[in-house]
Order: sequence, then C-alpha cells, then structure tokens
Amino acid sequence: MNIRDQVKLSFYSDQLMKSAAMNRVVKAKASQTQVVKHNDSLSISKQAEAAQKNAVSLRSQMNGVQFEIYNLYMDRQRLNNQIDKVLSESGISLSKHENLTLHVDENNRITVEGIDDEQKRTKIEAALNDNDKRFGARLLSHAELVDEQNGIPLDKEAYEKWHVNEFLKTTAGLTLSDISLNENGEFIGGNERFNQVIEVAASPKSDLEKSFQNMLKKLKNVLEKGPDTIANRSASFGYSSGTLIDLNVSKGFSTGQLNEWLNDSFLKEALLSMD
Repeated sequence: MNIRDQVKLSFYSDQLMKSAAMNRVVKAKASQTQVVKHNDSLSISKQAEAAQKNAVSLRSQMNGVQFEIYNLYMDRQRLNNQIDKVLSESGISLSKHENLTLHVDENNRITVEGIDDEQKRTKIEAALNDNDKRFGARLLSHAELVDEQNGIPLDKEAYEKWHVNEFLKTTAGLTLSDISLNENGEFIGGNERFNQVIEVAASPKSDLEKSFQNMLKKLKNVLEKGPDTIANRSASFGYSSGTLIDLNVSKGFSTGQLNEWLNDSFLKEALLSMD
C-alpha cells in the first residue's frame, strides 16, 4: 500500500465520526445481540423480525424532535452498557455508594474523580481510555447533543479546533502545536506524512481527498485565529450504579432525571418501557 492509500485509509474512521457529529443527528443503530437459551435459528430470526417491526412502528409515530430524543436516549443506554461491560471485564466493581465524575478533555482523555483508592482510579481510567472503544470522543459528542436538548448551542470554534487536531493526529501523527503558518499563509512544520496530505489535497480525485482539502482550510482558519484563543472541547458526567449522569443541565437522560423534563407523555412511555 502506497503512502497515498495509507493516508486515505488512516483518515477513514475520522471521516465517519465527522459525518455523525456535523449532521448533529444520532442515527439509530441495530439492536444489541440478545442472549438466548437455545440455538433455534428459526426462533431467533422470528424474535429479531418482531423486534425490528416494533421498533419501526414506534419510530413511525414520532416527530423529528421525539426521534432525536429517542436516538439520544438509546445512545445513552449503549454507552451505559458498554462502559459497565468494560469495567466488569477489567475486574472493576463499584458499590452503589461510589459516585464518580468522569471528565473528558480535548484529547479525548478521560480522568476520574470521586474515588480515594488511587490504584482503582488508575485502573478505571486505563479501562475507559481503551483506544478501540473511543469512549472519550463518543462522550464529547454525546454531551454536545444533550446540551442542544437544553438549548445550549454547539461551540463551533471549539469543535473545529478539536476536529483539525484529530485530523492531524490521524493522518500525520501530529498536533496543532507542530504546525504553524508563515507570512504567506503557507504551512510550516509537520512531517513527510503531512506533506503527503497537502499533496493529495492539491489535486483531489475522490470525495475523501476533497475532504482533506476542506480540512486543511479549517486548519488554516484555526491557526490564523490562534489555537490558544479558542476554547477547548470538554465534557463531564457523573457515574454511579452503572449509569452516566448529566451535570449542569436541567434536562438529563439518566433514569432519575428523565421524569423531570419529559412532559411528552407518548415519548416518556416509549422510553420508560425500554428499561
């Protein structure tokens, strides 16, 4: 595989994340595989078909706002289940009296507060920062969607700064601190891989390569403004009894917060019936 194809491939996962975040719509994913007590494939198929029909029927009754909330709630359930599973597989158990706070920084790094056992805290952070799970990046996007439901608009400058930094890390193993502009507005710094990205973007032959061109324009925009003048993207959640808890918002998606703001009786019934 040549360097051009390596760059395209390395950026593919970032493009998927960009599409999801910029559209601001959390798409419904396939339901999680259910554990069954037998291997009757016909029965399993019928169960899956019935579940799918029920889901489609439910969604067909929702308006746009209800559907966004439904998707966000389902995403919360997935995050709860996956975080709980990762902790369990790492041999970590939390009592109902242990109330943690998870902080995510602009580098998608999760740090934990609220636990005195230093060894246990370090172990939790190691489990949550598993690169394959991408919990940090997912929690950042999830928090922004929760904010939108609370009337808090996306900080576009902070998102753009984060996004171009992810672009640099993914395609060239660099960060914003490694790149600058000269007096002619040209990039200086970087490495051979970054120069290859610039070359690919100069004469794009595909939509993916055109997106490189677009990202380089955004990178210039951030560098011209000055990265230090732009806020960093971040998020915080409470975590207790296997559940993420929204902080500093009036409308939340943990079980205890749901009844506070869901005055839509149809949507409330639909969501609570899934617990």
